[in-house]
Amino acid sequence: MLKEQILCIAVSLILSALVFFSSAGSSIVTDGSSIKRSSYGSSNRTFSLEVSGLSKENDIPLDITVSPRRYTKDEADEVFKNIVENIEGIIIKDDQSLACVSKDLNLVTRLKDYGVELSWDFYPETGDPSDYRKYRHLIDDDGKVKNEDIPDGTVVTGYLSLVMSTYIVPEKTDSEQQNQKDYLKVKYHSEPYKIYVNVVPKELSEYELLLKALNEKISEANISGIGSDTLILPTELNGLNLSYHEAQDNTYLIFPFLGLIAAAALYLRQGSIEKEEKKKRESLLMLDYSDLVSKLMVYTGAGLTIKNSFLTISENYDRLIKRNLRPDRPLCKELRTLCYQFQRNMPESEVYIDFGKRINLKPYTKLVSLIEQNRKNGTKNLRSMLELEMNDAFEQRKTTAKRLGEEAGTKLLLPLFLMLAIVMVIIIVPALTAIQ
Repeated sequence: MLKEQILCIAVSLILSALVFFSSAGSSIVTDGSSIKRSSYGSSNRTFSLEVSGLSKENDIPLDITVSPRRYTKDEADEVFKNIVENIEGIIIKDDQSLACVSKDLNLVTRLKDYGVELSWDFYPETGDPSDYRKYRHLIDDDGKVKNEDIPDGTVVTGYLSLVMSTYIVPEKTDSEQQNQKDYLKVKYHSEPYKIYVNVVPKELSEYELLLKALNEKISEANISGIGSDTLILPTELNGLNLSYHEAQDNTYLIFPFLGLIAAAALYLRQGSIEKEEKKKRESLLMLDYSDLVSKLMVYTGAGLTIKNSFLTISENYDRLIKRNLRPDRPLCKELRTLCYQFQRNMPESEVYIDFGKRINLKPYTKLVSLIEQNRKNGTKNLRSMLELEMNDAFEQRKTTAKRLGEEAGTKLLLPLFLMLAIVMVIIIVPALTAIQ
């Protein structure tokens, strides 16, 4: 034990030393008064420090917010220019170029390494207003290229309008010096840069080409036969014979699966119900145990044998049940079975042992052992032993009642939380509606 204690103390000292040296090596403040800023485009960082010199008695805790590093206006222009010069390598994916775009582009909205935000917009260059409206949204803001409907052999020329922005170090004015928060919010935007692109039709596979041709043929048949009551679908395409049928509804396959789930759920539910019934039965038997022991003590003290005491208790329970003064609880049924066994002249010891096995609870097993012991050795100390058992039984009943009360309180938590949620909805919804 002493060696283990020494080992624990040694390990704790080693860990303490490691933490101390690691924290000392990664100091936030360098040279006594310098704090390194974050890189461009990062967020503010807050440090908890202690300042010496303000008070003679002790150091004063101080929270310091450090803004990230920012470009000057000239530096930002240089960064913007550098990004534009290398923009093709940033936004081009796969093996294509800006001169021949057929797949989606990677129009990033933020370059973390530069701390720069990017905004994109596409403008087609065409003299025909109808073509301008047709191809205005050919490239989405996220880089998706919608070139499925571009005719073969057509090239759509246009440009991506790129606007970049970043926070910079502004020139101070008197008003900005008075409002530091507004001063830190100054954001610098670049002039729109034009990134010229040529968008070509999407490269389709053989299957996609056939499907496109079929859709066009069906569209032509629909328009040409719009006056008739039927639509005749094409049965031949590029030498291929076509036939049509309705898509098979496979919903029916889910019902056997649902049936298996329901069957398994019923099996689990039955097991759960049996478990709940067993738990309820054991709780009721534990609650009635103290009453049974107290009645046995009274009747045996009055001169009745254990057998006649059980018979009398069972008869009294049956009379109360017939008069609807007592529910037919598990103990009443077990005592009724015990009386039937006595009526069939079963040996008394077997009846008590069978009574304990059927209930299969520790207090009842203890009571049966106590009865058997006193039947063999005489009933001289039975009353005192039953009195001790009765005191223990009442304590167990208190514990059982307390546990049942706690379980009932736990079950009430769900409706309480539901009521709380309803109250919160009643309060929040009108508030949000009023704000809107």
